[in-house]
Amino acid sequence: MTRYLLLFIPLFLFSQAPNAYKDLGEAIEREVPLFQSLAKEPRFYPYQENFELYFKELDKTFALGHRLDEEIESLGRNEEFLQEAYLKALRTLQVKREALKKSYYKEVRSSIKQKDTFYLLFLLDNAQSFLDENSKLKSQVITYANSNAQLKQHKTIRAYQEEKALDERSYAYAQKMQEEYKAYQEVLRKQEALKLRKLLLSKKVGGVVVYAQEEKGDIGFVVENLFEMHVSTTLHIRDIQGYESKEALPYKLVLKPKEKRKVLKLVNISKKKKVGHFNSHLSWSKGAVDAQEDPEFIYSLPFHESFKVSQGFNGNTSHKGTSQYAIDFAMPIGTPVYAARGGKVVEVVQQHNKHGMGPTMRQFANYVIIEHDDRTLGRYFHLQHHGAKVKLGQMVKQGE
Repeated sequence: MTRYLLLFIPLFLFSQAPNAYKDLGEAIEREVPLFQSLAKEPRFYPYQENFELYFKELDKTFALGHRLDEEIESLGRNEEFLQEAYLKALRTLQVKREALKKSYYKEVRSSIKQKDTFYLLFLLDNAQSFLDENSKLKSQVITYANSNAQLKQHKTIRAYQEEKALDERSYAYAQKMQEEYKAYQEVLRKQEALKLRKLLLSKKVGGVVVYAQEEKGDIGFVVENLFEMHVSTTLHIRDIQGYESKEALPYKLVLKPKEKRKVLKLVNISKKKKVGHFNSHLSWSKGAVDAQEDPEFIYSLPFHESFKVSQGFNGNTSHKGTSQYAIDFAMPIGTPVYAARGGKVVEVVQQHNKHGMGPTMRQFANYVIIEHDDRTLGRYFHLQHHGAKVKLGQMVKQGE
């Protein structure tokens, strides 16, 4: 006996998204071909009822949306009622969409388990955007693809591998940003500080040097900024006995580039030498903590072509804390990078050719930092090994 498999091929009546809540509607509309491709695949036959329910709900929802468009255009009285009904229908549609996505994820996992490369390629080619929403499953696909020569060459897998490499660099960036803030730096004696200063200058890495020295029984503190940029410092002095400070503690100060300054003095109360004690340390961070950004300035994109944002504000991988407002763009290696805003080049690091996850990788970040005229900093990370076209102290214009 011959058996026939009947496949449901969905029809979509309202192909154009309503104008009301257009962004939501167009996002749904773009997914229609993806669902239709999956519905035609025989191995999705068990989910045909879900497909049918989704497309019926989609027609119903968009019909409401188009009626709402008419009411808005004609200033009808039913606008508020139709708006509520349309939004409710969109929420219902979202539930059915999630059910179909779970079916897709199930099939992806099944193709990996059964090592069905052909089927996995079909799933990637026809509904990759669904996989993009599931980072855990995407990682499983990448791991499986690493052992499969055919999958390794697939454009989607290559894009995922590049994205993973960028995530690794982003993690290193986050670690590097933690280093940008020194929570504790020991206050040295003057001779020790001068040795440290000489070492930092020879390595051309910048830094902050702080030392204390006796001045007729009193203790004076000196802080020097070796960077080309402003640095925010806080001198912490605690457990003071036998001395007093006329300045409020902790002592906060923004140092100009290359500035050296005597910051405060602990006065010997009894005027006797070597009496009393205290504990002190310095914390500092790159940039001026009191900088006021120009709200009117419009930044340009740091590239001339179009590239995908692979991680935005408060990202899943690394854009948290001090780096929560960083943005990653997925670019081919060697893509020219341009200044989003003009200013002075205050730090250039480009000698590294390694990347990866973990704290040990933080030292291998390549980057350029530009200080703008309002003292804010623009940081360009993940740059190519020896790829910088600018030098320390150079002035650059926007778009250069």
